[in-house]
Formats: sequence, structure tokens, C-alpha cells
Amino acid sequence: MPHSQTSESAIHRRLAEIHRRHLSNTSGQVATYIPELAKADPNAFGIAMATLDGTVYEVGDSRQPFTIQSISKPFVYGLALEDRGQEHVLKRVGVEPTGEAFNSIVFDERGNRPFNPMVNAGAIATTAMVAGDSHQHRLNRILDLFQRFAGEPLTIDEAVYRSEKSTGHRNRAITYLELNSNMIEEPVEEHLDLYFRQCSILVTARHLAIMAATLANNGVNPVTGERALEPRYMRNLLSVMCSCGMYDFSGEWIYRVGLPAKSGVAGGIVAVLPGQFGIGVFSPPLDVQGNSVRGIGVCEDLSTHFSLHLFDKNMPLSVALRRSYRCNQVRSKRMRRPSHQAILDQAGSKVQVHVLQGDLFFASMERVIRHMASELTDVKYLVLDGRHISRLDASAQSLLADDFQHLGEAGVKLLFAGLPHLLRVELLLDTKLPWSMHDFVDSIDEALEWCEDRLIEQAERAGDGDAGLITLSEMDIAAHLDAEELDLLSSLLVRRSFAPGETIIREGAAADEVFMLIAGSATISVQVPGNNRRRRLGAVGEGVTFGELALFEGGTRSADVIADVPTECFVLPVAALHDVAPEKPNLLVKLLRNVGRTLSRRLRQANAEIRTLD
Repeated sequence: MPHSQTSESAIHRRLAEIHRRHLSNTSGQVATYIPELAKADPNAFGIAMATLDGTVYEVGDSRQPFTIQSISKPFVYGLALEDRGQEHVLKRVGVEPTGEAFNSIVFDERGNRPFNPMVNAGAIATTAMVAGDSHQHRLNRILDLFQRFAGEPLTIDEAVYRSEKSTGHRNRAITYLELNSNMIEEPVEEHLDLYFRQCSILVTARHLAIMAATLANNGVNPVTGERALEPRYMRNLLSVMCSCGMYDFSGEWIYRVGLPAKSGVAGGIVAVLPGQFGIGVFSPPLDVQGNSVRGIGVCEDLSTHFSLHLFDKNMPLSVALRRSYRCNQVRSKRMRRPSHQAILDQAGSKVQVHVLQGDLFFASMERVIRHMASELTDVKYLVLDGRHISRLDASAQSLLADDFQHLGEAGVKLLFAGLPHLLRVELLLDTKLPWSMHDFVDSIDEALEWCEDRLIEQAERAGDGDAGLITLSEMDIAAHLDAEELDLLSSLLVRRSFAPGETIIREGAAADEVFMLIAGSATISVQVPGNNRRRRLGAVGEGVTFGELALFEGGTRSADVIADVPTECFVLPVAALHDVAPEKPNLLVKLLRNVGRTLSRRLRQANAEIRTLD
């Protein structure tokens, strides 16, 4: 459901920071050539950003009404294109920048037409092409257009309209000059009145952001889902906004900011990143070219910080979040003793994993971070599984870096797991980014294991778990044995020590012993054919039995088990167990039952993980 985002998301924090930075900038002057505009509060300042799923981020005076002024021009140009077609419109209004002021009386004499629809001469000619049976019908069609773009009905500021009409002598001169040159046709006063009214429509920065997002969304309003304009004309609108939208500052704007945009003398700026989002800014003080001083600063900062320039390569928006789960749903492959399993059953939800995929850029990463924020309840460890990421552009990196720092300040540890090697190197080489090599692990399994270890350590420090050397009675295989059976089992065991890197079980060896790990840790792995690399299948922790299938079939070992650290094991020779079985059959029966219970639990866990990951 589309909604406004005012909580402390990464985007909102960045917008708030930019708002604070430019709030103290008091340069520029409020427009006075229209008397009503001179009444604007120079301290008013709002920013809004709307994404293509209908989320709107807002800071400052984002809902303070002001008149749209020249920002109306590209939208009415789109309506004229729908009404008359591209060929007809281009004969009457060009698309070339002028390098002149927005209200200059300058025309393309070779084409006998205004230079472009973004200057007043071109905008008046454009409004003259809006179809309708009457003046009121044409006005209603213009208002309906803006309602579709803004997502709600908009009204006209009658005081500003009257002020514009009574002082708009220059626009009136332009209109009659166009009539005299056959650029437009009668009724001239009706065309001019419509133009004054369209410029007097009341909007907010929030409205502008949604209107811009509608342009970015190929003409479909992302909040309402309504089509505002035919998609075939989106390119035309965005093109003239690129080349002519910021008056005689347009060249420098596209060079420095690189986004299609349009400004208005009431202090509004609308900017578009096609396929991703729209921006609306409101701040009345203008520079000498008639553009909002703070508005330009905001857009420059956003473009620079998030690498939003149109000519930076941006990929189509795709689904970036493959799946999400918590550690009480999917565990690492480390086998743990029952008391540790119980801790993870309770505390595993504190570990959240998000699996990312594809090309990640600003819009896709914004959605990921917004989803991450919505899933942070009780989370202490956040893991991004990056095995399926193909690209992480500069804007996505910057956004992720902001969130990394914010999560750290909130006490949440963020880990990157399984990123492609070159991407990992790229992220580590950029010294401006906040993470270090300790924040990256090779695989999702290692990341889960690291988080599980931290949860167990915390529980044991709090007195909620067992620490220290494992006794035989605590082994999973020894559950439900009475004292006599424990003594008998103990008499059959041999204690062995293994150095780090020493092989405990070798693949292909005879399976004639069962191992019970009482101290240390070991990794289960196999040699990958064709190279010298090993594939990690799992790990064994204290209190866990391994090699137990020797009790059932013997045969040979299917994998290597290698000590990670100094490791101690109880070793049960299967032959010795079989020797006492005729006289003490209950011992063998209970051991087999315990092994079966453990295997059943692992199978249930595996089935649950498959359902989660499917």
C-alpha cells in the first residue's frame, strides 16, 4: 500500500541532513514581479521524494501550498501533444534552448515559432493548443490533468491568478505578437487567461514529487495507479525538461545535476530520474535566473551523493530482494549440543538474513533498505547474502553505507556474506565507505555460524547456557542412559586429542568408530574434483556425535572431518559395543534410538529450511 515515509529510514535521514545543510542559506530574493508572490515566506523550505511503488519521503515544509507557476509547462505540453499530435505541436513550438530569460520576447524566426515550450512564449502557444468545447471545458481538462499527476484534486489560488492577470503585460505582449505572426489563433484572451490560471494552481513539494514520479513511471501515478498521460509522450516531456527546463541555467544544470527538471518562480523545482523516482523542492528565494537557490542546492547534493546523474549508467528496476528469513528458521550447518540448540530456538530470531540479487542501484537499494527497516524488530545481527548480486552501483553503495552506519549506531551488526570477489574488493578499496574486512565473510553459512556463536556466548555470560568441558552424560548420543549404562559406555570409550588441521576422519576410510566431540571444533568437508579446493559441508561443535552411521552399516567414510582448533573426542569402537551387546542389549538399543532421534530432528530442521528457502 503506498504510504508516506517520515520515520528514520536511510532516505529520510539523508533528506533531513540536506535540509539542515541548506536551511541556513538565506541568499536569493523572493519573486516580486507578481505582487502576490512577494508575500511568500522566504524561510519556507520543504523537500519530498516519491518512489515508483508510491512511497513518499518528506522533510520540512513539504505540504505548504504555493503556486506551480512555470512547473506547469511540461505537463500542459504533454496534454497538447495528446490533443494535437507531435507533428502539429512541433510546427508551432520548437524544442531548442534559447539561453535567454524565461519571459524574453524572442522567437525562432526561421521556424516562425517560439523556441521551446519551457519559456513563456512557448508555454502560451502550448496552452493555446489544449482542446475543448469552451473556456471552462479547457480549464477543466487542465485541472483534471494535474489531478491525475498529483493524485488528488488541485485548486487555483484566485489571488495569485488576479495578480498575474492584472500585471501580466509582458505575457500579453508575447501573446499578441504570436497572434500577429500567425503562431497562434484566436481567442487570444482565452488562451492567456488559461495560461494565468494554470500557473496559479496550488501545489506542495509532496505534489511535485508525486508528479515527477509519475513522469519517472512512464506516465502512471505510482500512488493512485492512474495513467496521467500517454507513455509515448514521456520521452518528449523529459527531453525538453533536460534541455530547457531550468531557463538559461539549463546547460549548467544538466552538466552538474543531470536530471530532467523544471523550476517555477514561486520557488518550486521538480526533478525526475526516469525509472526510479521523482523529487519536489519548495523554497521561495530565487537566484538571478529565477530558480530556487535552496532547490538547486538540494538537487545538486542528492545527485552528487547518490550518483544520480542521468548519464551515469542506471539499469531497469528489478526485484532486488530474493527472500528474507531469521536464524530460528534457517540455521548454519554447525551441529550443536542440545543446550545450544535450545538457546538458538529462543534467540535465533535476533539474526535476520536478506538475500539480494541482480543489479542494485538507487531505487532497488532504497526498497531493500526500506524492507530491512521494517523487519528490524528484536534484530541484533543483520546479514546480507550477496551471492546473487551482479552489480552494486555507486548510488547503492552510498545508500548502503549510510544504513550501515545507522545500524551500527542502533546496536545492530551488519555482515556481508558471499559477495562476488571483485565486488568485495571494490567495496573494501573505497576508503570513504565505513566497513572493514571484518564485516565480510565468505559464505552465508559462515555468517550464520558467527551470529549463532555470538548469541550462545551472550546467553552463557547471562547464565542461560552451559559452558565448560562436556561430560559424557551431556552428549546427544547418551541421552536417557541410566548410571549403569553410562558407566558401561564410558568403559568402552577411548579419549583422543587432535591438533588444529589434523584429520579426525578421512574420506574412504573404514567406518568402524563413533566420535563424540567434548572440546574444540571440527569441519566436515570434501575435496572438489578438478582443483585443490575443499567444499565445506558442515561443522561439529561440543556435545555432538559424528561418524554415527558406523553403528548401522559400517562401510567407508563419505567425507573428511578436520579439527579447527585443539580438539578432544571420546571414541567408541563399534566392535567393542557389539562385544557387550549380547549381555547388555539395552545399551545398543538406546544408542541407536538416540542417533535416530538426532537424525530425525535434523531432517525436520532441513524440511523447515527447504520450505523457508523455496
